[in-house]
Amino acid sequence: MVLASSAVAQVKVEMGATIGLYAPLGSFQPAGAYSSNLPHSPSSLGGTAVGGQLRLWVAPRIGFELAGSTASSSVGGASTPNPYRSDAPEPARVSTGTAQLLFRLTRDESRARVWIGAGAGVVQHGGDAYTAFSKPVNYGGVLGLGSAIRIRGGLSADLGLTSMIYNFDIRGITATDPGLSERGKQLDLLLHTGLSYSWH
Repeated sequence: MVLASSAVAQVKVEMGATIGLYAPLGSFQPAGAYSSNLPHSPSSLGGTAVGGQLRLWVAPRIGFELAGSTASSSVGGASTPNPYRSDAPEPARVSTGTAQLLFRLTRDESRARVWIGAGAGVVQHGGDAYTAFSKPVNYGGVLGLGSAIRIRGGLSADLGLTSMIYNFDIRGITATDPGLSERGKQLDLLLHTGLSYSWH
């Protein structure tokens, strides 16, 4: 019983909200056909991202993190042969969820606690721009670097950088244009800050 109570006492929970910059750095492979409703490059999907995170520290330096974020943008758009008409940009949304194993580089007593992480993630491209493609979902690997700077009591200011690597692959259907595609290896970065609260 004493050992069990000691183990429970070491468990620490941290929960917080985040805001940051979502920056896709990948590229698309050449395609047989293109759509004015899709982004011209992955960077067009970048923008402000909001989300949340939950961390569970089960040992002095070992923990787990679940996090999610979403970023909205307007993509595509092009002029048409009609000088009085153009295709307007379409709203797009990129939502991500990650699960990481964390290793803390500093002691829990430090005012600025720093950790690194690795794990897996899922990313969904949605919004009107991707409705015709059934809002594709992709999976990839995740690396992260984070820090929580203690403000007072259990309240901390969080800073972090998360990177996700995955293969993006969407293609047109026979009823539209089978030559239409957006494919390529993607590297998505999320630089985020926020507030978190922790308790034992």
